[in-house]
Order: sequence, then structure tokens, then C-alpha cells
Amino acid sequence: MAIEDYLADVGTRRQIMIQRFANGTLEELRPVLDNLLEELTQRVATTGSSRARLGVLMTEVESLVQAAGGEIKQGLRERVLEFAKEESAFQQQMFEEITDVQSVLPTDEQLEASVMGQATSIVVGTEAQSLTVDQIVDRFASSNSKEIKNSISAGFIAGDTTDQISRRVSQKVQGRTRAQARAVVTTAVNHAATQAKEQFAQQNSDIIRGEKYLATLDSRTTMTCAGYDGEIFPINTGPMPPLHYNCRSTRVIVPTEGSLIDGLEGERPAVVDGQAQQVSGNKTFRGWLREQPVEFRDEFFGKFTNGREKRLLFDQGGLDPNDFIDPTGAQMTLAELREKNPLAFQRAGL
Repeated sequence: MAIEDYLADVGTRRQIMIQRFANGTLEELRPVLDNLLEELTQRVATTGSSRARLGVLMTEVESLVQAAGGEIKQGLRERVLEFAKEESAFQQQMFEEITDVQSVLPTDEQLEASVMGQATSIVVGTEAQSLTVDQIVDRFASSNSKEIKNSISAGFIAGDTTDQISRRVSQKVQGRTRAQARAVVTTAVNHAATQAKEQFAQQNSDIIRGEKYLATLDSRTTMTCAGYDGEIFPINTGPMPPLHYNCRSTRVIVPTEGSLIDGLEGERPAVVDGQAQQVSGNKTFRGWLREQPVEFRDEFFGKFTNGREKRLLFDQGGLDPNDFIDPTGAQMTLAELREKNPLAFQRAGL
């Protein structure tokens, strides 16, 4: 349907803007991490090599990291709530461009309650965890406090100088901590976008028939998001991005048939070998992946457990990404796949 092509086009382009907003938010919060690193380095330097002061230093590190987490939490809260209002207004604008009916915006109070109070289900390893935005930041602060203290303790035990211990801490903060901060911000912003869309959809449920799941068309997409791509779910039902840290998927509203304006077409972007290209808006991840060269399919499946076997099941066994996940979105094992799809294994020669 042409309207779904158009919605996929607008939704995907909007998702690119959302990622840019997340990058801008991260830059605004960067001074918090810079100040944290400076404070940590100073505290390590004044501790010297005295093991007697190590316990005091550990307490100071905990306090500094938790304080930084509090600053990030407050800054992120302000930014995601501001963004949720913008996203809700964008949804209304898009909706009224493709329909001939009036829509209703959710209130600021409804948006805040949804964005800050509604937990998002995030897969961490093999476990799905329900976390609010504040809990995501708290987990970030807690894990980094522990890792930084472990780095300092390891340096003391190894007999490192204060300069060497400072370098340990600097490498940790500039590397893993910054990467985790990016994941936290990206996840929180995507959660705010989803909740803003959900609130708009609920306020206009009489003229919206569902929401279409859209994953990013590139090799970094997870099997879960690839499997859901193109599926239409009822309002406030089914998988809600972000499904994992750094999730880039989105859901776009699909109006009821009788309210649509005719003549709208659309495309969605895809990335192959680092090159952006445009494909039809109704192209699903599974259909797009089948058109890619075997080297690209190797790259996509290679990041998953039993990736070679899954690529063969996709290429020769006739399975699609949605066949590799269970109803909860978790990847199925080869044994589970064989039990469910024995003919696919025969066709793939496995």
C-alpha cells in the first residue's frame, strides 16, 4: 500500500533525526564526564602510594561517580521530556498531512508520566530487564563506580605508581564509560520517542489501526529487530523500541483506511558497504537482506551465535529473520530451530 511506503519513508527519516538529537544530547552531557575524569585523577594523585588511604579513596570515587550520575540523570530528564513534546507535535503534523481528520495531542503531564514512569524492556545479554530512564542511568553509575574502583585497586595491588593508576582510570572513562554513556543516551531518547508516539496513538485510537515496526536496514541490526521489521501491531501492544541498548528501531502509526489521503509514495534508506541508498518504503528487512551479496549476509549473520548455520538456513532453508526468534523476541537455539523447522535444515544440508 502506497501510504505505508510513505509512512516508512517519513518514520525512517525521523529516526535519523532522533539519532542526531541523541548525539547532540550526549555532547551536552560530555562536560560531566570530563569533570569526573579530572576529579578522579586529582584524587588518585593526592592519595599517593599509601594503602591506608585506599579505603578513603574508594569512598570518594563512589561519591564522585554517583554525583556525575545525578547530573546526567537530571540533564537527560530535561532533554527527553523536551524532546517528547516535540515528537508528539511531529506525530500530529505527520498524521494530519496524510489524513483528512483532526487529531488530539497528549498533555504534557501524560507525556512526562509515560516517558519517565513507563519502563522499557531491554535485553542485556540473554536476559530482558524492565528499566525506567532513571534506572538506566542509576545502573550506568553503579557499574562504572564498581569498574573504576576495580581499576584503582588492581593498580595498588600491582604496585603501580599514581601516574600509572591515573592512566588506568583515564582509559576506562575515555573508553568504556563514554561508550556506555552513548548507549544510555541513545536508549533514553529512543524510549522517549516511542512513548510520545504511543501517547499520541492512544489519544487518537479511533482513527489509528496500529503501528508498523521499522528496523534499520544495515548489517548492525539485531536479529530481533530484523525479525519484527514490517510487522503491524495494535496500539500499545507488541515490541516497543528500544529493545536493547543502542536500539535504532522505531514504530510508525498506521491510520484507518477511511481517513487516508491518496497519492502518497515513499522510500526508506539502507546502508551497504558504508554507502547509503534508497529502497522502496514497503521493502522489509527480510526482503532487502535476500537481495544483498553473500558477503553482506555473512557479515550480518556472523555476529550471532551459530551465524554460519543461520545464514545457510536463510539462504537455502527458506527461513526469515522472524523465524529465528521466539514470541518474546529472543533468539532460538539451533536445537529449537531444528525441532520447529526440520525441513529447513534438510534444504540447507544441515
